[in-house]
Amino acid sequence: MTDRSILEQMAAAPARAVEGGAGPADADLRRVYGGRSQEMFGFARRLGLSDDDASDAVQETMLRLWREMESGAVILDPEAWAFRALYRVSIDHHRLRRRVLGLMDRLGRRAGSGDHRDGGDPAQLLEVDSIWREVDRLPQRQRAVLYLRYRADLPYERIGLALSITPGAARGHASTGLATLRRRLGEEAER
Repeated sequence: MTDRSILEQMAAAPARAVEGGAGPADADLRRVYGGRSQEMFGFARRLGLSDDDASDAVQETMLRLWREMESGAVILDPEAWAFRALYRVSIDHHRLRRRVLGLMDRLGRRAGSGDHRDGGDPAQLLEVDSIWREVDRLPQRQRAVLYLRYRADLPYERIGLALSITPGAARGHASTGLATLRRRLGEEAER
């Protein structure tokens, strides 16, 4: 099931409630969102997310909660589950940001301290986009290793397991991919 179809089903939930067809999952979801959305937003802000990112994190958390409930999973305390999931979503956001900035540093680029939503330089976002566009042009194995390392924050041992290669081979693919990116992006900067 795609995110789009899930969102369409979530949007239909109020209509099902009016028609009398809402299930317990819909009621729990409305209760959690209606009663705790402000606290969840505040929690995400306390975890260091910007207003926009905190709002996105709350929405992602509610989507995850809805998916779990619709799949028939037994969630004893939906509010506690939602806060735990929100914590994980926030940590994932920080890890992704750290990995992207780390990738930029490894490529010899200097990144600012924030993105345009935090008052940072919008040019940094364009630079990050150009890096990932170049990653997309790499051979499949190098591309996969770099995504798993710098986007999914996986150690080389887990990357090796995921791709059925040794951790050393994963390191080699990362090293070769980074060297190619340095060369390509260096050529681009000289133009």
